Amino acid sequence: MQGVEKRVLRSDVWRVLAQRTVLPWVLRFDDLPKVADVLEVGAGAGFNAEKLLETFPAWNLTVTDLDEQLLAGARDRLKRFGDRARCEVVDATTLPYDDAAFDVVISLGVWHHVGDWEKALGECARVLKPGARLVLVDLLAGFFKGPVARMFPPERTYSINELREALGAAGFGRWRFRAAGNLWYRLVAEASAR
Repeated sequence: MQGVEKRVLRSDVWRVLAQRTVLPWVLRFDDLPKVADVLEVGAGAGFNAEKLLETFPAWNLTVTDLDEQLLAGARDRLKRFGDRARCEVVDATTLPYDDAAFDVVISLGVWHHVGDWEKALGECARVLKPGARLVLVDLLAGFFKGPVARMFPPERTYSINELREALGAAGFGRWRFRAAGNLWYRLVAEASAR
């Protein structure tokens, strides 16, 4: 991740946008369980995690990111939640958790940063309990044009059709999503029984 994007993701402007606009938009898309063990993949500075823990007081949230610098901000931000929040440096393609460990996996605006996002998708399916849900929001190839691509270069882009194929291959039985053309999408997928 580039310096400009990292600064944006740690900013108060991003915190307000994430907590007041993006996350409420995501949560309206599905009725998530009130009590759950939840994994957030790619939590960055922890803005979404903070709002999720406030919104769902019976959630235990494992907050992960590959970037130690961003995760340090999340650790500080989430201290007030005590044992309900655990922050760990983790690669999305090699999740160090048991099979069927989580009720929800959530990842917002991350997959375009993950080179092998198909492998990460498989890892999410593996750590979800049968019938549990994956909540994804991400930017698609069409978003990364012109100056945006130069300021916020993605690791690897993909299309909705590629995502559909990968969901089935990863072990998700059902899913629904809404996409804004080739710009972005939000998705809820249900893990199949293994």
